[in-house]
Amino acid sequence: MKFGIVGFGRFGQLWAHALLSFGDVLVYDKKTSDSSIKFTCLEEVAQADVVFVLVPISEFETSCMEIKRVLKPTSLVVDCCSVKIHPVKVMKRVFSPSQPLLATHPLFGPDSVKKSGGLMNHKIVICPLTPPQDEHEQLHSIFKKMGLIPLITTPDEHDEQMAHSQGLVHFLGRGLQALNLHQQELATPDFNALLNINGMVANDTWQLFFDMHHYNPYTREVRQKLISQLVNVNKYFE
Repeated sequence: MKFGIVGFGRFGQLWAHALLSFGDVLVYDKKTSDSSIKFTCLEEVAQADVVFVLVPISEFETSCMEIKRVLKPTSLVVDCCSVKIHPVKVMKRVFSPSQPLLATHPLFGPDSVKKSGGLMNHKIVICPLTPPQDEHEQLHSIFKKMGLIPLITTPDEHDEQMAHSQGLVHFLGRGLQALNLHQQELATPDFNALLNINGMVANDTWQLFFDMHHYNPYTREVRQKLISQLVNVNKYFE
Protein backbone atom coordinates (compact mmCIF):
# COMPACT_ATOMS: atom_id res chain seq x y z
CA MET A 1 0.00 0.00 0.00
CA LYS A 2 1.25 3.48 -0.80
CA PHE A 3 0.73 6.32 1.67
CA GLY A 4 1.00 10.01 0.85
CA ILE A 5 1.48 12.61 3.57
CA VAL A 6 1.01 16.33 3.03
CA GLY A 7 2.65 18.17 5.92
CA PHE A 8 5.62 17.06 8.00
CA GLY A 9 5.17 18.79 11.35
CA ARG A 10 5.56 17.02 14.69
CA PHE A 11 2.59 14.71 14.12
CA GLY A 12 3.41 14.24 10.44
CA GLN A 13 6.85 12.96 11.41
CA LEU A 14 5.40 10.56 13.98
CA TRP A 15 2.77 9.28 11.55
CA ALA A 16 5.16 8.84 8.63
CA HIS A 17 7.48 6.63 10.67
CA ALA A 18 4.53 4.67 12.08
CA LEU A 19 3.32 3.88 8.54
CA LEU A 20 6.70 2.72 7.22
CA SER A 21 6.03 -0.84 8.41
CA PHE A 22 2.86 -1.05 6.32
CA GLY A 23 3.90 0.27 2.91
CA ASP A 24 5.67 2.99 0.97
CA VAL A 25 5.48 6.47 2.48
CA LEU A 26 5.77 9.60 0.34
CA VAL A 27 5.87 13.05 1.92
CA TYR A 28 5.27 16.50 0.52
CA ASP A 29 6.40 19.41 2.67
CA LYS A 30 7.99 22.71 1.72
CA LYS A 31 10.23 23.16 4.74
CA THR A 32 11.87 20.01 6.05
CA SER A 33 13.61 16.74 5.24
CA ASP A 34 14.33 13.36 6.82
CA SER A 35 16.80 10.86 5.40
CA SER A 36 14.57 7.87 6.27
CA ILE A 37 11.53 9.32 4.47
CA LYS A 38 11.05 9.88 0.74
CA PHE A 39 10.18 13.50 0.00
CA THR A 40 8.65 14.23 -3.37
CA CYS A 41 6.32 16.56 -5.25
CA LEU A 42 2.65 17.04 -4.45
CA GLU A 43 1.68 15.42 -7.75
CA GLU A 44 3.30 12.11 -6.76
CA VAL A 45 2.00 12.19 -3.18
CA ALA A 46 -1.56 12.77 -4.46
CA GLN A 47 -1.39 9.53 -6.47
CA ALA A 48 -0.99 7.39 -3.34
CA ASP A 49 -3.66 4.91 -2.24
CA VAL A 50 -4.22 6.90 0.95
CA VAL A 51 -3.43 10.62 1.26
CA PHE A 52 -3.15 12.07 4.77
CA VAL A 53 -3.54 15.85 4.96
CA LEU A 54 -1.54 16.72 8.09
CA VAL A 55 -1.38 20.50 7.98
CA PRO A 56 -2.57 23.05 10.58
CA ILE A 57 -6.35 23.38 10.76
CA SER A 58 -6.21 26.97 9.51
CA GLU A 59 -4.33 25.80 6.40
CA PHE A 60 -6.47 22.74 5.74
CA GLU A 61 -8.81 24.21 3.12
CA THR A 62 -5.95 25.75 1.12
CA SER A 63 -4.10 22.43 1.12
CA CYS A 64 -7.20 20.54 -0.01
CA MET A 65 -7.65 22.96 -2.90
CA GLU A 66 -4.04 22.34 -3.98
CA ILE A 67 -4.40 18.57 -3.66
CA LYS A 68 -7.64 18.51 -5.62
CA ARG A 69 -5.87 19.57 -8.83
CA VAL A 70 -3.64 16.48 -8.91
CA LEU A 71 -5.52 13.92 -6.80
CA LYS A 72 -6.17 10.42 -8.09
CA PRO A 73 -9.97 9.83 -8.17
CA THR A 74 -9.68 6.60 -6.17
CA SER A 75 -7.30 7.90 -3.47
CA LEU A 76 -8.69 7.87 0.06
CA VAL A 77 -8.25 11.36 1.55
CA VAL A 78 -7.83 11.37 5.33
CA ASP A 79 -7.64 14.29 7.74
CA CYS A 80 -6.25 14.07 11.29
CA CYS A 81 -7.36 17.46 12.60
CA SER A 82 -8.15 17.93 16.29
CA VAL A 83 -11.56 19.32 15.28
CA LYS A 84 -13.92 17.50 12.95
CA ILE A 85 -16.87 19.66 11.86
CA HIS A 86 -14.66 22.12 9.96
CA PRO A 87 -12.45 19.68 7.98
CA VAL A 88 -15.44 17.49 7.14
CA LYS A 89 -17.29 20.46 5.65
CA VAL A 90 -14.16 21.45 3.73
CA MET A 91 -13.56 17.98 2.28
CA LYS A 92 -17.18 17.55 1.22
CA ARG A 93 -17.17 20.97 -0.41
CA VAL A 94 -13.79 20.77 -2.14
CA PHE A 95 -13.60 17.18 -3.37
CA SER A 96 -15.81 15.33 -5.82
CA PRO A 97 -18.82 13.48 -4.31
CA SER A 98 -17.23 10.25 -5.56
CA GLN A 99 -13.88 10.89 -3.84
CA PRO A 100 -13.29 8.46 -0.93
CA LEU A 101 -13.01 10.46 2.32
CA LEU A 102 -12.33 9.68 5.96
CA ALA A 103 -12.16 11.98 8.99
CA THR A 104 -9.97 10.92 11.90
CA HIS A 105 -8.46 12.37 15.05
CA PRO A 106 -5.60 10.46 16.68
CA LEU A 107 -6.00 11.12 20.42
CA PHE A 108 -2.25 11.12 20.90
CA GLY A 109 0.83 12.96 19.75
CA PRO A 110 4.62 12.71 19.83
CA ASP A 111 4.85 13.49 23.55
CA SER A 112 2.21 11.01 24.72
CA VAL A 113 3.58 8.28 22.43
CA LYS A 114 7.09 8.84 23.74
CA LYS A 115 5.84 8.75 27.32
CA SER A 116 3.91 5.50 26.81
CA GLY A 117 6.62 3.84 24.74
CA GLY A 118 4.60 3.44 21.55
CA LEU A 119 1.19 3.53 19.90
CA MET A 120 -0.25 0.52 21.73
CA ASN A 121 -3.64 1.21 23.36
CA HIS A 122 -3.80 4.80 22.19
CA LYS A 123 -7.16 5.84 20.71
CA ILE A 124 -8.06 7.15 17.28
CA VAL A 125 -11.41 8.75 16.46
CA ILE A 126 -12.97 7.76 13.13
CA CYS A 127 -15.83 9.59 11.42
CA PRO A 128 -16.91 7.68 8.28
CA LEU A 129 -17.88 10.03 5.46
CA THR A 130 -18.18 7.92 2.31
CA PRO A 131 -19.13 4.27 1.61
CA PRO A 132 -16.36 1.85 2.72
CA GLN A 133 -13.90 0.75 0.06
CA ASP A 134 -10.83 -1.50 0.13
CA GLU A 135 -8.63 1.37 1.33
CA HIS A 136 -10.96 2.02 4.26
CA GLU A 137 -10.80 -1.61 5.36
CA GLN A 138 -7.03 -1.84 4.92
CA LEU A 139 -6.48 1.36 6.89
CA HIS A 140 -8.76 0.15 9.68
CA SER A 141 -6.75 -3.08 9.79
CA ILE A 142 -3.49 -1.11 9.96
CA PHE A 143 -4.79 0.94 12.88
CA LYS A 144 -5.49 -2.27 14.78
CA LYS A 145 -2.08 -3.72 13.91
CA MET A 146 -0.54 -0.54 15.32
CA GLY A 147 -2.35 -1.33 18.55
CA LEU A 148 -4.72 1.62 18.23
CA ILE A 149 -8.27 1.56 19.58
CA PRO A 150 -10.74 2.92 16.97
CA LEU A 151 -13.64 5.03 18.28
CA ILE A 152 -16.47 5.62 15.81
CA THR A 153 -18.46 8.84 16.21
CA THR A 154 -19.88 11.84 14.37
CA PRO A 155 -18.06 15.15 13.75
CA ASP A 156 -20.53 17.02 15.95
CA GLU A 157 -20.27 14.61 18.87
CA HIS A 158 -16.49 14.66 18.53
CA ASP A 159 -16.22 18.44 18.72
CA GLU A 160 -18.64 18.68 21.63
CA GLN A 161 -16.62 16.20 23.69
CA MET A 162 -13.22 17.53 22.63
CA ALA A 163 -14.19 21.04 23.74
CA HIS A 164 -13.80 19.64 27.25
CA SER A 165 -11.21 16.88 26.95
CA GLN A 166 -8.80 18.87 24.77
CA GLY A 167 -9.91 22.49 24.46
CA LEU A 168 -10.42 22.99 28.20
CA VAL A 169 -7.19 21.18 29.11
CA HIS A 170 -5.13 23.28 26.70
CA PHE A 171 -6.85 26.45 27.90
CA LEU A 172 -5.91 25.63 31.49
CA GLY A 173 -2.40 24.65 30.44
CA ARG A 174 -1.80 27.95 28.66
CA GLY A 175 -3.10 29.84 31.67
CA LEU A 176 -0.85 27.91 34.03
CA GLN A 177 2.19 28.68 31.88
CA ALA A 178 1.89 32.35 32.82
CA LEU A 179 2.32 31.42 36.49
CA ASN A 180 5.78 29.95 35.79
CA LEU A 181 5.11 26.89 37.94
CA HIS A 182 7.96 24.43 38.55
CA GLN A 183 8.86 21.45 40.70
CA GLN A 184 9.36 22.30 44.35
CA GLU A 185 10.22 20.43 47.52
CA LEU A 186 6.91 21.10 49.25
CA ALA A 187 4.64 19.72 46.56
CA THR A 188 1.35 17.87 46.95
CA PRO A 189 0.11 15.28 44.43
CA ASP A 190 -2.52 17.80 43.31
CA PHE A 191 0.17 20.39 42.61
CA ASN A 192 2.10 17.85 40.54
CA ALA A 193 -1.09 17.20 38.59
CA LEU A 194 -1.18 20.92 37.73
CA LEU A 195 2.42 20.70 36.54
CA ASN A 196 1.43 17.81 34.29
CA ILE A 197 -1.32 19.90 32.69
CA ASN A 198 1.19 22.70 32.17
CA GLY A 199 3.67 20.29 30.59
CA MET A 200 1.07 18.82 28.23
CA VAL A 201 0.98 21.99 26.14
CA ALA A 202 4.63 23.04 26.42
CA ASN A 203 5.64 21.53 23.05
CA ASP A 204 2.48 22.42 21.13
CA THR A 205 2.37 25.53 18.99
CA TRP A 206 0.19 28.56 19.66
CA GLN A 207 -1.24 28.00 16.19
CA LEU A 208 -2.58 24.59 17.25
CA PHE A 209 -4.01 26.11 20.43
CA PHE A 210 -5.72 28.93 18.54
CA ASP A 211 -7.02 26.66 15.78
CA MET A 212 -8.52 24.04 18.10
CA HIS A 213 -10.50 26.80 19.80
CA HIS A 214 -11.32 28.93 16.76
CA TYR A 215 -12.59 26.02 14.63
CA ASN A 216 -14.49 24.16 17.34
CA PRO A 217 -17.97 25.71 17.80
CA TYR A 218 -18.24 24.36 21.36
CA THR A 219 -15.06 25.70 22.98
CA ARG A 220 -16.22 29.30 23.44
CA GLU A 221 -19.03 28.28 25.79
CA VAL A 222 -16.68 26.02 27.77
CA ARG A 223 -14.15 28.84 28.20
CA GLN A 224 -16.82 31.33 29.24
CA LYS A 225 -18.29 28.94 31.81
CA LEU A 226 -14.87 28.31 33.34
CA ILE A 227 -13.98 32.01 33.54
CA SER A 228 -17.40 32.84 34.97
CA GLN A 229 -17.08 30.19 37.67
CA LEU A 230 -13.56 31.30 38.61
CA VAL A 231 -14.82 34.87 38.98
CA ASN A 232 -17.65 33.63 41.19
CA VAL A 233 -15.27 31.61 43.36
CA ASN A 234 -12.98 34.61 43.74
CA LYS A 235 -15.90 36.69 45.05
CA TYR A 236 -15.83 34.64 48.25
CA PHE A 237 -12.57 36.37 49.13
CA GLU A 238 -13.72 39.92 48.45
